[in-house]
Amino acid sequence: MQLQGDLEGFQQAGIGVVALTYDSPELQQKFIDKFSITYPLLSDVDATSVTNLGILNTEYKPGDSNFGIPYPGVFVLNAQQQIVGKVFLEGYSKRVDAAGVLAFAQKVLQ
Repeated sequence: MQLQGDLEGFQQAGIGVVALTYDSPELQQKFIDKFSITYPLLSDVDATSVTNLGILNTEYKPGDSNFGIPYPGVFVLNAQQQIVGKVFLEGYSKRVDAAGVLAFAQKVLQ
């Protein structure tokens, strides 16, 4: 929701936003509808992407209802789709705020 609120700032800076969750597309759609989300929201139900990216929260094992939760954070990619910056936090209860993400992205993309 916070990203949606700050989406205009990202767009003005020429920065696209995409989110990835472990939720099913059906649950994501409810979230999208409820909060009028306009940026792409990708589903990673089987945790393949977060595992390959090295951001899977390993506190939860397959079969646990929370399996698939990534560490919260962001990757910043340049125009060539190369990762030029990343910020991740331990634990799912902490988040990087959208204004901080925008400032970080602008700095690493200079």
